[in-house]
Amino acid sequence: MEKKPLLIYVDHKSSNVREYNLSFKKIGLGVGILLFAAVAFFVYMVTVFSDFTQNSRISQLRNENRILRSELAQISEKITGIRSNIDQLVQQDDKIRTMLDLPAITSDVRQVGIGGTDPVLNRTAELSELSFGAELLENLQLIERLEREVRLEKNSYQKLLTTVERREDSLRYLPVLKPVPSSYLTSSFGNRIHPIYKRRMFHKGIDLGAKRGTAIIAPADGYVVSAGKNGGYGNFVALDHKYGFETYYGHMHQIYVRKGQFVKRGEKIGEVGRTGLATSTHLHYEVRYKGNPLNPTDFFLNDISY
Repeated sequence: MEKKPLLIYVDHKSSNVREYNLSFKKIGLGVGILLFAAVAFFVYMVTVFSDFTQNSRISQLRNENRILRSELAQISEKITGIRSNIDQLVQQDDKIRTMLDLPAITSDVRQVGIGGTDPVLNRTAELSELSFGAELLENLQLIERLEREVRLEKNSYQKLLTTVERREDSLRYLPVLKPVPSSYLTSSFGNRIHPIYKRRMFHKGIDLGAKRGTAIIAPADGYVVSAGKNGGYGNFVALDHKYGFETYYGHMHQIYVRKGQFVKRGEKIGEVGRTGLATSTHLHYEVRYKGNPLNPTDFFLNDISY
């Protein structure tokens, strides 16, 4: 005969004793109910915690989304400001090019188009999943374009700066001063009857009449490539002014410079004299460009001080 579990209960107040016979089936049912209740409570708590975590995450994402939208709006404003500044640079670039007599950058070049695939467009599918993806994509494309425009303006300004520096440098070496300011023209450039040989010859320079000892100045910066006796030129000086220009000075009374010396525009290089083949006191002055004689008077500028 199967023995059933016995449960004894003693009531201490009345001293009564009660006995309860329990079957294993009832005990198993009770344990099952307790386990079910425990599992149900655990599932409920997990659900509650999950909902709380998810709600917290959603709240965090919403806050991040709000911040990102605010930052995106500020970026858009900054892009607008940069766009305005670049437009001003373009206008200044055009003005400077006009002043330097340089061709303007064409509108096609200013489009700063690129070849191949746009790296920003490759992310369209990825960005389209965001609520503000379209606006973000547009800003990224604008930034890419602005970067190309900035590079274009940077290259343009570098070329403009190089052009200005070269022109400033070339002006320093351009023989624009009259080497004897107080002199007068006694013989012009071109064909003439030679005063000594008495036959028609080409005069490669001009003769500037002045008193003996009158100062001769350098018409531009340059290096002394010759200083001394030179046949019919008498006391002779030659200056190399770079960029293909040279100037010659003949019949000098005194020479103040030496070969290899650098002289600046307006610096005294000697005195007017009558050495070599000369019938009177004067300076024979020549301007040559890449070896070819040019008319010196074509270079004189009256508004240049010395």
